[in-house]
Amino acid sequence: MSVGLSDDDKLFSCSVWRPQGKSYLFFTQFKAELKGTKIKFANAYSQTAGAGHSDVPLKPEEFTIGESTVTHTDGKFSAQLSKLTAIGQTRHDEL
Repeated sequence: MSVGLSDDDKLFSCSVWRPQGKSYLFFTQFKAELKGTKIKFANAYSQTAGAGHSDVPLKPEEFTIGESTVTHTDGKFSAQLSKLTAIGQTRHDEL
């Protein structure tokens, strides 16, 4: 898992992945939630980059991006999740 902050401190990212990419273990469902913010971007991948290959995203119908959650789509998710990334906006306080 990694968490990062943009250079301007306006966005943060959270990624959860399997370091080896594919595994014999399968997820039958998943859900990630960013509390206290709205998701600006998210993506889920069936295979992570390695050996000269790029990340392989899940098909768009396999997962749903909500206001603050990313979750599998019942009946469409193929149980092949290697990486999940979500980006949210940091809280902004006026002076």
